[in-house]
Amino acid sequence: MKITGILLYPRFSEYELSVLLSVLKQGEKEMVTIGLNRELVVGEAGLPCLPHTDIHQVDLANLDSLILPGVDDFAHLVDHQELDNFLQKTAEQQFVYGAISSAPYFLAKSGLLENVKYTTGLTLEQRNFLGHFNEENYVDAPVVTDRHVVTSKGAYFIDFAFKLGSLLNLKFHQDWYR
Repeated sequence: MKITGILLYPRFSEYELSVLLSVLKQGEKEMVTIGLNRELVVGEAGLPCLPHTDIHQVDLANLDSLILPGVDDFAHLVDHQELDNFLQKTAEQQFVYGAISSAPYFLAKSGLLENVKYTTGLTLEQRNFLGHFNEENYVDAPVVTDRHVVTSKGAYFIDFAFKLGSLLNLKFHQDWYR
């Protein structure tokens, strides 16, 4: 069975991953955390995490899915060319993608949302300022699934986890989280 990659970058949102990590565990889906490098990553609430691997060393052939948590302040990632290159490389793999809150920006910037319906926690003004978003494909909904991509507003992290769990054909108990 292939593995789900969880991308970690400075100031990632821990709570947006909380239920998804549990769903993956219940569904017996192996996970690997992927950093921008092998250094300690600290989330927005201060949780320190040491990634298993990084974007330069991960074997994409072992993955079938990639999760991108939101980040409360991503100015340090806007011009991160290595992150863009990594995400563009994943496009060849036909992954299931999950991006929540501000993270759909990284998919849009890498061209992965070009013909995909999506939602995000970013406002229209923020999307216009950042560029890269195809507004014709924006859907003002809590969670949007289009083919192999699940996007969500941050407050809907439970529904985001359920959609990804279902898309990955995992068995899990939704009633544990309500």
